[in-house]
Amino acid sequence: MNISWNISRSFLTVMLAITGSTAKAQTNTIAQDTALNRFYAALHKADSNVISILHLGDSHIQAGFFPLTTANYLQQAFGSAGRGWVFPFNLAGTNGPEDYRWNSTGRWQSARVVDRYKDEPLGPGAIVLTSQSGAPTLAYSGKQDGIDNTIRVAELFYDAGLDDSSINTPGADVEVTGVPFPGAGETVKKATLTFPEPMQSFQARWDEKGNSPFRFYGALLHNGHNGVLYSAIGINGAMYQHYNEQSSILSAQMEVLQPQLVIISLGTNEAYSSLSASSFRAQIDSTVQLIKRTRPDASIVLTTPAESKRTSKRAFRRKVGKKYRTYYKIAYYPNPYTTVVTQQIMNYCRENGLACWNFNALTRSMAGSFSGSWAVDHIHFNARGYQLQGKLLYEALHAGYQKYLKTVE
Repeated sequence: MNISWNISRSFLTVMLAITGSTAKAQTNTIAQDTALNRFYAALHKADSNVISILHLGDSHIQAGFFPLTTANYLQQAFGSAGRGWVFPFNLAGTNGPEDYRWNSTGRWQSARVVDRYKDEPLGPGAIVLTSQSGAPTLAYSGKQDGIDNTIRVAELFYDAGLDDSSINTPGADVEVTGVPFPGAGETVKKATLTFPEPMQSFQARWDEKGNSPFRFYGALLHNGHNGVLYSAIGINGAMYQHYNEQSSILSAQMEVLQPQLVIISLGTNEAYSSLSASSFRAQIDSTVQLIKRTRPDASIVLTTPAESKRTSKRAFRRKVGKKYRTYYKIAYYPNPYTTVVTQQIMNYCRENGLACWNFNALTRSMAGSFSGSWAVDHIHFNARGYQLQGKLLYEALHAGYQKYLKTVE
């Protein structure tokens, strides 16, 4: 989409001033938090139920540090139902969470929701691995490093190109069922692996496949207990537009994960794209309405992006010895469109009674706490920054929960 933001400098100046002044008094709360009461009611009974949470986003989510921190705090407070959604990012040649790893003897290619040319369907993870191997093998290994990686049940989603493809997993009972999510072809299957004892690793081998490439969509891991099942799905470069164009992804996520809460952390890439404010708002609405249609009982909270910066690069020449060399002076300045994106998200949530966590204001009011937490591009955080962000999101959710409890006591 090639549409300019079409916003005047004076408007941006006013918006920056308004946001800056309100950030000074910013508290870490969720606006319209009563919209989450259905989720809070379920959370109140987490000891007797599995509470599924989907955290959807972009590179900030794919890295893992942010959502894993929130998940860890929630699971400590309300119990853990398992690791949730996992995907072989390392086999796809990209970054991913560091608490698990996949291995395979074969070579794999990947297609993502942000790619111009991509396979369909992409499945719940918005990314798919493909292999030409005649007998694909995948091995998962989790680490007990702050997050619960204990496995009693693993649901694997794949397409072997055959209706009767067999899967061999040592030590597990295997049940294969078909068409596990909307938009899946007849040969897309779900293999449910049930282990007699808690595991941290497993291996799956498909003994044969059809003529087309073997496709693997990811896995959902449970530990057999009640509590929070937190699934984070993020793709580098993703925007609302990408998930809307491939709406089968959202439908698949609602069917497979059955979330009681959907957290959407998008907007950073829109702030660096050629998109009008009205078009961005329409993209938000398309995503929200699709979730409401396919999962009407799910609570939704939108988060605003961090106060990222743009980079200016100015060349200058300096004489070194007898020759002149070119050097560059790099300066960083706030990206004004992040403010516009933030305001559009906040306004949409307020006008539609949707919960909103204004993280943008927190990065302004807590600038000192985030000092030293930025990556070199001043768009992403380092691990420390993401962990702080994840803790703050948990604290905002927990504050809303405590407020809810006062209404039911």
